[in-house]
Amino acid sequence: MSSSSLLTIQNQIFIYGYSICVILGNIGNVLIVILLSRQRQNPCSIYLINLAIMNDLYLILNSFVQIFPFSYSDQSLRVFIFCKLRLYLSNIFGQLAKTMLVFACIDRFMITSDRATIRALSTPKRAKRFVLLAFIFWIIFPIHIPIMITINNGQCGAFDIYARIYSIYIIIFFGFIPSILLSIFGYMTYRNMRKRRIRIQPIVHNSIQRRDRNLLVIVISEVFIYVITATPLPLFLLEMMISQYILINTSIQSLQTQGFIINVTYLLLMINSTAPFYIYFISSKVFRQDVKQLIKNIYQKIRRYILH
Repeated sequence: MSSSSLLTIQNQIFIYGYSICVILGNIGNVLIVILLSRQRQNPCSIYLINLAIMNDLYLILNSFVQIFPFSYSDQSLRVFIFCKLRLYLSNIFGQLAKTMLVFACIDRFMITSDRATIRALSTPKRAKRFVLLAFIFWIIFPIHIPIMITINNGQCGAFDIYARIYSIYIIIFFGFIPSILLSIFGYMTYRNMRKRRIRIQPIVHNSIQRRDRNLLVIVISEVFIYVITATPLPLFLLEMMISQYILINTSIQSLQTQGFIINVTYLLLMINSTAPFYIYFISSKVFRQDVKQLIKNIYQKIRRYILH
């Protein structure tokens, strides 16, 4: 395939792919926040609400930059600051979203445990503390990004030795650590379910127990999708780093192909931020009922407003 054809395909994927992601993602994430806010005293709901908010912010920021390319040829201070903040904020939103999903998965592991001491760790107060700590951590930990990211030949990014350091950072913290933690706690939750036949929480009301089971299905489904969509990027970055040491000379066409593939993996991350609402809707009967009831309530309010 010629380089011009590859560039044309890449541009079309970005224009349509990112546009679809930002539209469907924003709608879905807003609906998640509305629906789960009714259960905000549930620790898992607290994590999933924050996950939806971070996904929304991640989508808005990255889609805007990709759909409306920004010129970095201008060497003004405003452009320089925008370059640094764009990658820094994108990192914060993306990492917080992953952290919220990990917390939700750990919470489902605790809630399905047959040990009362472990189940007792799942509380709204503790969940809010973990969310706050995660925010503080991910604001401070990636501070190297705005310090080291710069503009070179009209491009905003990581260059020289920091390019390798940044790739290693992405491989570890974007890919391997979240995927490993989600796989471990996802499996342990599944094992708890098998052992206890989904006897969740020592609670009285069946409706509350039903909600906990519903959240369990939602989290496990999202973990599965996350591993599929988020793993390709770190794996490909790792392959690129290895090939740089093995191959001395790389053709222009190979570099263009690598650029195309890595951009597709970034699009998969966008899909990962878009998908939660639709994953919940497909996998959970209770969530579908909640969505239908919400739409019905909105319709009735609009109808009453028009008639009066």
